[in-house]
Amino acid sequence: MSFETIMRGVLDRIEGARGWAFLADDGEIVFRQTVGDFETLPLLAAYHGITVGNYRRFGLRSLLENIRTIVCTYDEAVCILKLFPENYFLVLVLARESNVGYALWLLEQAMPALLEEIG
Repeated sequence: MSFETIMRGVLDRIEGARGWAFLADDGEIVFRQTVGDFETLPLLAAYHGITVGNYRRFGLRSLLENIRTIVCTYDEAVCILKLFPENYFLVLVLARESNVGYALWLLEQAMPALLEEIG
């Protein structure tokens, strides 16, 4: 099953999901999907890419070694960052009202298949 198919299954099961992007630390988007016309996904994804990349580049790699997920909350959205090996990560963007716990659980369930796809 492709990375996009796996993540489409996650996206379709979360009420208020806006989209996701799979990126390298340098902000390059490898894959992405949106729900509807969500034009700000690349900008949000790149912003988080800079943050995660800076942690890894500036000697804070050890801080990230034991972190698998980062949740960022904003006025109108929640971004879930899922860290992957080899300097990649996924950003899942949800509406503020979305069930974040359920989204985290779905991502955790999808991780073995996602890791197999990029492995």
